[in-house]
Amino acid sequence: MVSSTMGLGIRAYGDDYILANRREYTQLIEVARDNGITMLDTADFYAGGDVERMLGASLGVRRGGFLVSTHGGVRFSRIGSPIIDASPAYLAMACDASLRRLRTDCIDLYYLSGVDPLLPVEESMGKLSDLVTAGKIRYIGMYGASRVDLRRAHRIHPISVLAVEYSLRYRAAERDKLLAAAELGVGAVAYWPLARGLLAGGRRATSELESNGIRAVETEAAELDIGMARLALAWLLRRGDVLVVPGTRNPAHLEMNASATDIRLNSDVCSRLDRVFPP
Repeated sequence: MVSSTMGLGIRAYGDDYILANRREYTQLIEVARDNGITMLDTADFYAGGDVERMLGASLGVRRGGFLVSTHGGVRFSRIGSPIIDASPAYLAMACDASLRRLRTDCIDLYYLSGVDPLLPVEESMGKLSDLVTAGKIRYIGMYGASRVDLRRAHRIHPISVLAVEYSLRYRAAERDKLLAAAELGVGAVAYWPLARGLLAGGRRATSELESNGIRAVETEAAELDIGMARLALAWLLRRGDVLVVPGTRNPAHLEMNASATDIRLNSDVCSRLDRVFPP
């Protein structure tokens, strides 16, 4: 479905960040293209839809070989709390809104953001299947779904990818979700591959055990002269058929992240890293 092993997460342009202008956005997308990144990942609720609008304006009608993914199924209450709403009516409305903001007639990959606690996942998946039939969606993904919900949804319509939080620091997905995806032939997408900035030096460790682990990773990175973030991404890319989607708003960081696809870690390094943060 995608030709590269690394995508670009666009969340950093909304939510807790200052929304960048279109020129900065376009520059980052061009850097991604130059570095072989062909997947751009966003969500309809980032900055109230402004991230999708900016992405649509930056790409225009001609997508230039990019695969664009977005998420649907989250709305906000009157007090601003996120609520999973995967009802067929809401998904249909959300999809149409994303199409308008992205300036396209078909979304390459549409994620179900979460399983609605108020109705069976089969109902949500039935509507997404209808949207595929209508030509509004090419592929369906699920975001953080349990293995049970993944199997139930997959029986209604083939799920192309399962997105899970997965990094050298957070490996819980190895225990069940990734196994279930592999059994079904569903691809895996790793979001927050740098452990929400921890493996990029963006935030401090919160425990002595975590601090010791980060120091061990820093030591391995220093010996290889590649930087901790690139080491963490290279380790993840070596895990198999996983699409890694780090997010950044910095073109230089994007280039460094992309260069991790060229790093080949030997088995000894990977074994030592595996022991630093076991699942």
